[in-house]
Amino acid sequence: MRRKYFLIPFFLLLMIILATACSSKKSTTKVDKTKVERKVVKSKSKTSNKKMTTLNDLKTLKKKTLTYYALGDSLSVGLFSNEMNSRFTTLFSNDLQKGTGKKVTEINTSSVGKTVTNFGLPNVQDLIDKQPDITTIEFGTNDAAYGVDAKNLGDFTTNLDTVVRRVKTETKAHILLMTTWSPSDGKYIANDATYDQVIKKIGQKYNVPVVNLSTIWQNNPQVTKNDLGYSQVYNRQKDTFHPNQLGHDKIAQLLYETVKNK
Repeated sequence: MRRKYFLIPFFLLLMIILATACSSKKSTTKVDKTKVERKVVKSKSKTSNKKMTTLNDLKTLKKKTLTYYALGDSLSVGLFSNEMNSRFTTLFSNDLQKGTGKKVTEINTSSVGKTVTNFGLPNVQDLIDKQPDITTIEFGTNDAAYGVDAKNLGDFTTNLDTVVRRVKTETKAHILLMTTWSPSDGKYIANDATYDQVIKKIGQKYNVPVVNLSTIWQNNPQVTKNDLGYSQVYNRQKDTFHPNQLGHDKIAQLLYETVKNK
């Protein structure tokens, strides 16, 4: 009888030990599985973020040639780069070509002294017809010179909104909005700031990146410094308002940084 009473607790103890071990193993397996799942989600997240940038999206397009459409005023024309092929739009095209490994065709529809009302809006249909892969829309500098009264600011707001909305809904183009340009001691800096706020709000409304040119020209007279000679390239006298070659270099760099990161 003593042997019988001794064996019963022993088997109970053995069963408890086995049950505890199994429970611990299951718990460990669950933790390990959770770690694996987190790693998979994290890996997918990294892949997803990589594909979200403009440059990566252009890379993955199933086409060998990309079209870049520049719509703007005298800045986009190129005043006063050293050569036509060293204006910021062409430099940006070259950067896109290197960054994507694809040929990039530049279409430049820009004119000196124009605004979004008298040039951007009338030419938006041409942009849509060309169905570009990426476009820069650069207005506000001349618009701001007309003042910040309700009429001029209202027209600018309405017409820039229309241009961006139509490009956004009627093409698959990546849009880059550009703010105003000024010398560091420019006459219309206060007006520019008001128009820049409109540009930024429209960028937010349509989820479009805004390239802030004031980060280049503010407190930096070197980017507008010119020899005031006659430009054979653009057939006009140089000034100290428009970007010189350094200014164009920096604008192109800022555009390219934007497509790499947004």
